[in-house]
Amino acid sequence: MTAPTRNLEALRMLPFFATLAAPTFDRLTQVARIDRLRKGETLFRQGDKAQSLFVVIEGFIKLSRISVQGDETVIHIFGRGESIAESVAVLGDSHTTTAEATGPATVARLPAGDVAQIARDAPELALTILSESSGKIWALMDEIETLKAQTADQRVLRFLQSLCPSQSGACKVRLPYNKGDIAASLGLKQETLSRSFARLKSSGITIEGRDASIASVEKLGTEIERLNKIV
Repeated sequence: MTAPTRNLEALRMLPFFATLAAPTFDRLTQVARIDRLRKGETLFRQGDKAQSLFVVIEGFIKLSRISVQGDETVIHIFGRGESIAESVAVLGDSHTTTAEATGPATVARLPAGDVAQIARDAPELALTILSESSGKIWALMDEIETLKAQTADQRVLRFLQSLCPSQSGACKVRLPYNKGDIAASLGLKQETLSRSFARLKSSGITIEGRDASIASVEKLGTEIERLNKIV
């Protein structure tokens, strides 16, 4: 469906669109489509020719890659405001990954041909696409470093810390997606994640279903620092 008026303000607040000049933003919203996805529904599959780039409005989109043996590796899970497949779409390449909703999700779909034409006319859009692509490269480098250098507990603690809205006090948060996807995004097996959750009870962290209770965000940070010194 085309982007209704009520969605335009929401799009404008997302990082991908926030710095664009009004004429550029208006041209993008004229070609944008809003996709509402169910859990498990895909935006594209590995090997498909890229025809659109996407920006997440609500929910989470899992990007994964399937090996020749059929094993799935989660590359990243995108949340609100993050763009997906911007460079591959503009270049007209094929997707090297599969994008799947981890639960109900809403995304803006921008046709690649229109985006390429608008980017030629509006350099700030081209710079936005370049910045988004560069940011993903640095983020992936950080993730690789984390996977190589940090223990399971360190990864889980950092993930929980990222969910906390403040840096102090107690915190109760809803895990953004199921434990299988959390484990995969952290480079862990699900049973390893469960054992880590169990160990973290001594640090005042309790996980019940999708609900996480953190007795002290400061203590969580202190525990991360302690483990960093050990490794």
